[in-house]
Amino acid sequence: MIDTLLLDVDGVLQFPRPEFIVEIERDYRWASGFLAFQRELLQDPGEERTLVGDGDLVDVVRRLLPRHVTGLSAEQFLDRWVTGNIAVNEQLLECLPQIAVAQIFLATNQEAVRGAKVRQLYAGHPAIAGILISHELRSRKPYRSFFDAVLMRVRRRAYQCLFVDDKVTYLAGAAEAGIATVHYRDNDQLLTELAQRGLLTPPRAE
Repeated sequence: MIDTLLLDVDGVLQFPRPEFIVEIERDYRWASGFLAFQRELLQDPGEERTLVGDGDLVDVVRRLLPRHVTGLSAEQFLDRWVTGNIAVNEQLLECLPQIAVAQIFLATNQEAVRGAKVRQLYAGHPAIAGILISHELRSRKPYRSFFDAVLMRVRRRAYQCLFVDDKVTYLAGAAEAGIATVHYRDNDQLLTELAQRGLLTPPRAE
């Protein structure tokens, strides 16, 4: 019986804020646009290593940023990127208390800076029992070791958990560990699938 929900963060509980690109390209002159830099950053092996606690993201940004923009330090960029480029999925967040499980954990790939922001945003939510972050677990999605570590932290067997993510490759990693999965596409689809599994209670009448 499923009694634990494992919920992804980026692409499920939060999204990039659409206005961010316009604002940061307005304020700084980028050689090939902000997205070209962000693509290089997220594909850099150093950034990937920070997701498992190996290295500091500011050092990666400091190495890459000068090729793309002037007048913006690595520290300034990270502060703005982490604090200003998040649009919280408020509708889903408000629905979490209606999900009929014993516990809900966030399971996310984040390095230390972004991980701290995730904790700031969600640690106080009464429906969220805990936040499992790759850089602290020393492994990341989609690897089996990440999900094995998650199961140890939540003190559950795989058959007791349901993992929700927007990335198919991450779902495959969870399935390899024996965890049931739901591919997130939008809130209505997710809530429908939870209801079909008997995991959604109707909202309380006012």
